[in-house]
Amino acid sequence: MPKLIPSKLYSEDTGMAHAQCKICQKDFGEHEIYGVQKVYKNYPNQEAQVLFDFALCQTCMEEARAELSVESRLRIDQFIMGKLQVLEAKGVDISESFQEETCSLSGKLLSESKEYQVVAVCRGDELLDSPMVMSDDILEQIQELLSEESKDELNRFNENNFGWPPELKKIWQDGDYVLL
Repeated sequence: MPKLIPSKLYSEDTGMAHAQCKICQKDFGEHEIYGVQKVYKNYPNQEAQVLFDFALCQTCMEEARAELSVESRLRIDQFIMGKLQVLEAKGVDISESFQEETCSLSGKLLSESKEYQVVAVCRGDELLDSPMVMSDDILEQIQELLSEESKDELNRFNENNFGWPPELKKIWQDGDYVLL
């Protein structure tokens, strides 16, 4: 039985599942594969707040990833696979990290992260795989894997595709967020 997209992954603007690509505006029909990304910030004595969220169609996701150098993509892929293999060897079921509110790659409690990111792949109103949740520590390590060329390309991608205010652009440029 297919899993429905949990409401925690819904668009912050509409309170419903994302309906179109942030970049090309393509509508997500029931057969369109797309990725949802949400970045959260923890503030003292309150629930984590969403800094921003968006969805990209599969084509735009692939184009965005292609902006990274081959070297950066390989290093990121190897890093993520290595972390997943270690957890798998320990018997950790990463598919539970989203519901347990822990980092999928380190097991760190999200409440102990200043910021964290959730990435999910969906089709229509279905969740295709468990969301991947990344703590601030993991995001910093991934940022360190990016070449300067890739960082510049990501900044250009941000400028060309997202009309974010300066404080959100700074989060991107400071490396608190990684487009995956």
